Amino acid sequence: MLEQVESKPKRKNVVQNPYNMRHIYNDYLGTIDINSPYYVTADEFYRICENYFKAVCRAVIYESKTYVLPFRLGHFTVMKKKPKLYTDHNLSIDWAESKKYGKWIRHLNDHTGGFKFRFIWTKKSCMVVNKEYYRLVMSRSNKRLLAKVIKSGEVDYLERL
Repeated sequence: MLEQVESKPKRKNVVQNPYNMRHIYNDYLGTIDINSPYYVTADEFYRICENYFKAVCRAVIYESKTYVLPFRLGHFTVMKKKPKLYTDHNLSIDWAESKKYGKWIRHLNDHTGGFKFRFIWTKKSCMVVNKEYYRLVMSRSNKRLLAKVIKSGEVDYLERL
């Protein structure tokens, strides 16, 4: 006889049951009829969402825009901030240089005038219960794209106070 055992999380601070695109598509199907002109297949739905998310990220990264999230979920943008003090706590390690010289060498961000850049989700106007438990984690490709744009010096972003 099999009995159900509660599973413990594999790692700390990892979402065990994320709400993903498949769940969003199933919710979408629940709101429309199959004969509706708004009915799309799962592949079409994923492609539409992917193109939309890419367009939003491009506008935020390349045009330094602030995107207002729908349903009063806050604002999304890229901001820059200059640390007040340069200490070991607010400078990241340059692993390539550290490996070359055999000791930890920190990034000073000389190419940006000492500024650090981040994707920011402003939740001040967000009307969600327990909003402090939600966070924005950008994909690796979006982080790399932001780094490429910053290094090229094409775009300047708002400074965070």
